[in-house]
Amino acid sequence: MKLKKDNRIELRFALIGPGTMWNLLYEGMDQSVNLRSIFKGKDEESILALIKFGEILKKKNDYDITIKDDGIEINNFIGINDFENGEKWTNLMNKLKDEIIKMI
Repeated sequence: MKLKKDNRIELRFALIGPGTMWNLLYEGMDQSVNLRSIFKGKDEESILALIKFGEILKKKNDYDITIKDDGIEINNFIGINDFENGEKWTNLMNKLKDEIIKMI
């Protein structure tokens, strides 16, 4: 069964903070959180494209990237109240997904 082109890569986001919400309230809200972008390939070709792209990004040393068996994870550390940069990052990751899909 052939997948529709725009369904070949799944993009999800996870927000990972330092400790619990109680820690944030007790220590204050000026902490950094990790906005993790999870790219998961749905077929062999999309998985290979994601892994190759991840290897290129890893060489740049500007990104905290983890290569997985089914795709890549990109970590971006932002301030917990920095909604503007969080929104810019998620928009960038969605555009990145679209560009990778165009290439495969």
